Amino acid sequence: MSDERRRAPVTRGWPDAVRTPGTDGWEETAVRWMWGLLPAAWEQYDVFHHQPLLLARQADLHLRAEIAGLRHGWSTTRRDLADAGMDPRTVDRLLEVYTVEGQRLREADLQLQMVTDALVRGIRERMHRHA
Repeated sequence: MSDERRRAPVTRGWPDAVRTPGTDGWEETAVRWMWGLLPAAWEQYDVFHHQPLLLARQADLHLRAEIAGLRHGWSTTRRDLADAGMDPRTVDRLLEVYTVEGQRLREADLQLQMVTDALVRGIRERMHRHA
């Protein structure tokens, strides 16, 4: 891959799988990366294959729902599973998983915001050039 196609990220935390905005094929790499944030069932809807910004929006909604689900799970796990007779060490292990997944999802959410902002900038630049 040439230096032009894969320069250093514009912003710290930029997803490794996404080329730098403005380089050849960057939007295609962004789209592939965003598909990885969604369950495979979403791929059946044609509109997301033609509008990267709609894909970004759906990925954002999905990540926020996952984060909300983890927060709910975190706040109710001890009580719910203790009532069910679950071993406290197993509950602790589950809470560790929630912690790791929460960090991963928050990082993905921040990365998605950067990618979305770059997509919007690209759309505005194209509109400005054609105006």
